[in-house]
Amino acid sequence: MLTSGDGITLAPKHLWKEWHKIIRTIKSSTSVFILLDYDGTLTPIVDRPENAYISSETRNLLKTLAKKRGYKVGIISGRILEDIKKRVGLEDLYYAGNHGLELSGPGIEFVHPEAKELVGNISKISGELKIKLEGVEGVIVEDKILTLSIHYRTTPAEKIELVKQKVLEVLSRWQHLNLTYGKKVLEVKPRLDWNKGKAAQLLIEKVAPESLPIYAGDDSTDEDAFLQLSRGVTILVTNTPIQTSARYYLRDADEVKEFLKQLAIL
Repeated sequence: MLTSGDGITLAPKHLWKEWHKIIRTIKSSTSVFILLDYDGTLTPIVDRPENAYISSETRNLLKTLAKKRGYKVGIISGRILEDIKKRVGLEDLYYAGNHGLELSGPGIEFVHPEAKELVGNISKISGELKIKLEGVEGVIVEDKILTLSIHYRTTPAEKIELVKQKVLEVLSRWQHLNLTYGKKVLEVKPRLDWNKGKAAQLLIEKVAPESLPIYAGDDSTDEDAFLQLSRGVTILVTNTPIQTSARYYLRDADEVKEFLKQLAIL
């Protein structure tokens, strides 16, 4: 594996080509903590976020792994915590919502205190954007209390720049908030030294500090976790070669499901 000075893996390997090596790493570890993104990792990307549900087979695999001796399972998503918990529907798992700003699971409940202070600002921005973007085809403004998502997956190409300009115009009047770009989505988040990677590390430290982390995600927001958990098995879910800090890649949610199957029978 080649790595640049900033931690970017220049040639991530297809996970199955390194499977025997990964098995040895897992079997030599005292415990394993599997952390997974939701959209695009456990489910295919869909046009409308409310239509993304995991299959019963995937849910059963997560349940099996969570009960497996020495294993912990967590879901880290940009979705609001209650939404992701409801969609997965398993009590024994650990959950991180809003890109890790809120955590929940056996023995841990956490909401980032500085993010809570900005809830009112997020609500006001959400209301303003809903007015400014009303009538723009395909735009969904999703107020997630601690963060805000502006989805434009089904927006006509010629309207996308307008959407971005409107969002930037509104945000220019607010301090302490950042705008990040995901897959056909704009994310408004508190300007904090916090991300999915730090949330994942906090979960591991609180729950199973000696565990081997296995992290899979498909979006730019997962890169922080790939860097933070570089000692473990880090997997980018993509069918297009891109620069990443992950060591390995899987092509899609179906390959992720197969990966979970193989972990379940180890």
